[in-house]
Amino acid sequence: MQIYIEYVIADNMAVNLLLIYATTLTLRRKFACFRAFLAAGAGTVFAVIMPLYEIKALFLAKIVLALAMALIMLKHKDAKSYAKCLSIFLLYTFLAGGICVAILGANDGFIALKDPDDYTPAVVAVAALICLFTAKKVVGYVTLARREQKYVTSVKVVIAGECIECKGYRDSGNKLYYKGIVPVVVSDADFVKKIHNIDKAEKVEGIKLTTVAGSKTINGFVADELTISEESGEKRFDNVIIGVGEGKFKGFSLLLNCDL
Repeated sequence: MQIYIEYVIADNMAVNLLLIYATTLTLRRKFACFRAFLAAGAGTVFAVIMPLYEIKALFLAKIVLALAMALIMLKHKDAKSYAKCLSIFLLYTFLAGGICVAILGANDGFIALKDPDDYTPAVVAVAALICLFTAKKVVGYVTLARREQKYVTSVKVVIAGECIECKGYRDSGNKLYYKGIVPVVVSDADFVKKIHNIDKAEKVEGIKLTTVAGSKTINGFVADELTISEESGEKRFDNVIIGVGEGKFKGFSLLLNCDL
C-alpha cells in the first residue's frame, strides 16, 4: 500500500482544524486562524513523523501532543481556561476516534468500505464533521438554557375570563406601542391556538410592528390581566394589548414590552 505524504498532510490538517473549530465553538471563543493553523500543523507534523520512527509510549506521546495543541489553539487567561480547552479538545478527539472505530468495525456491512485502508481518511473526516455538528448542538442548547435562565419568565394571561400560563421573554428592544401610547406585548402565531375564548376578547387592529426586516401591520386583542413573575414577586398589569405575530418563538410564547 502506498501512502502519499501530501495526502496525509492535507487529511490531518483538515481533521485537526475541524476538531479545533468544534472546540472553540463549544467554548464560545473566537476562532483564531493563526493559532488554529499552528496547532493543526503541530498535530500534522506528529502524524507525518509517527510512521517514520518507532515511537514508544505512543498513547503518552499523543496526550503530550494534545496538551501542546490546546495550549497553542487559543490564548488562555488562566489555568482553568486552559483546562477547559484541553478537556473539550480531548473529548472531541476521543469521540472522533470512537466513531472511526465504530464505522470501520461495521465494515463488512458496507460495500463502500471493502478496503478500510483506502477509506480511512474519509471515515476520519466524517467523524470530525459529526464532532462539529455535536459542538453546534451543544452551543445551541447552552445558549438557549442561559437565555431562558436570564430573560425568560413565567407569565399568566387572563383573556375573557380564561387564564393561560406560558413563558415570556424580557426584551429590552421591544418598544412597541399602540398609537404611540399603550405598550404592546407580541405573541407568536401558536399562542392564540391555546385560547378557547379568543373570540370574546376585544380586538385591536392596525398595530405597526417594526423589525430589522422592515415594517408591517399586525392585529391583536386586549388581555384582561397579564402577570409577570419576578424574583421580587409578581407584577400585574390590566388591559394589556397583545399583538399576534406571524412567526414562532423558541422557548417562549410572548415577547414582553420593555416598559412592563
